[in-house]
Amino acid sequence: MTQRSWRYWLALGLMLLGACSPANPAEETKGKETAVPPSATNEQHDEVTLAARYADYEIITLLPRDAIPAIDDPEFLTAAAADRFYDPDELIIGVAIGGEARAYSVPLLSSHEIVNDTVGGRKIAVTW
Repeated sequence: MTQRSWRYWLALGLMLLGACSPANPAEETKGKETAVPPSATNEQHDEVTLAARYADYEIITLLPRDAIPAIDDPEFLTAAAADRFYDPDELIIGVAIGGEARAYSVPLLSSHEIVNDTVGGRKIAVTW
């Protein structure tokens, strides 16, 4: 199986959301009445209406729980090695704590989404 970019998964997710949503949300609620007590505020009424509107929707899970493994023991390159390996325009997430600095590759994070690390003596989670 080939590795796909986050843009692919985002586009797929948006397509699936579009397939699950009604073509015309106004049509979906037409003829349906929502019971709201007379003392309810407009905000409460809006919440009840939204709950009724989406009550029949089903959540579709594309991946099973924990299907995307975290990086728990990251390995880092020297700056010279990173210059040879990574594109100069590659996006990174940078962290500096207590005089210690790390750079996490966004393309790499796109396939793992989380790195558990210790920087400057503090445990951190880097997420994407």
